[in-house]
Amino acid sequence: MLRSLIFWKITKITYLTALVLATVLLLVQIYRLSFILFGLPLSDSVPFFISWFAYYSFFFIPDGIALATALTLYDLKERKLLQVMQSFHLSPLRILSLFLLPVGVFSALGLVFSFLLFEEQVSFARKELFIKYKDKALGNMPERTFLEIGDLVVYIRERGEGTLKGVFLKYRDLIVVAERATYESGGRFFFRKGYLVTKDQDKYFLISFETYRLDTEERFSAEIRKKRVSKERVMNLANMASIPFLFGISFMGSLMVCRTHIQVYYFIALCVILHQIALFTLKITL
Repeated sequence: MLRSLIFWKITKITYLTALVLATVLLLVQIYRLSFILFGLPLSDSVPFFISWFAYYSFFFIPDGIALATALTLYDLKERKLLQVMQSFHLSPLRILSLFLLPVGVFSALGLVFSFLLFEEQVSFARKELFIKYKDKALGNMPERTFLEIGDLVVYIRERGEGTLKGVFLKYRDLIVVAERATYESGGRFFFRKGYLVTKDQDKYFLISFETYRLDTEERFSAEIRKKRVSKERVMNLANMASIPFLFGISFMGSLMVCRTHIQVYYFIALCVILHQIALFTLKITL
């Protein structure tokens, strides 16, 4: 009975904590991407949200286990169940063994997902979202107005059916002025009759053309980078390897150090902060 209660509480608090932390991080991201998310239909944003919660609810599992262990153990102390177990001469190691099943389940799942879920998948979904937004904005470009999207600045004098007339475009150090152009989606333009201004070693060159095709490379930047995935696999495994350590620290801290709920929250907050600093340090060294 007690083992089942502990299993349920650890499982519930762990996943709810991971979900809350993922949601808080998402709110920060939504603030940065609000112009894209609110500029597209909700159906276009669904893959981004799915990839976000799939990865980050997995990423924050070790922190969730730390909080779940501390709160569950402190709850046993508050309800005098811990004193009852100790009166039957149950050692701390015996009490700790009651927590091993849920922690072991999360550790096993974390090990599996370390090879399936990566932050690069979230970046891929975010880039695809940006491309969809750019396609929509460029497909409905206003006349006689400068439109700025990322590294791209576009001005058109007139828009016809599938054709842009009197086009000015700046992309990084490249400037294109053309009589007509066609936007082919995915960041690709096809220009007819115009001039190209390029910069090389602080010198500008003017080149005339009859036709010119420009690919602003979004299609390539939106590919999942295999080298990045291999580094993130190491990050995932290191993160999941921290579960036994966080579990042990939170168990002993709640059992021997914390006397109030506030102390439990402060203690776990410190553990989570130090854990995230360690992961960030590992990330920048890979």
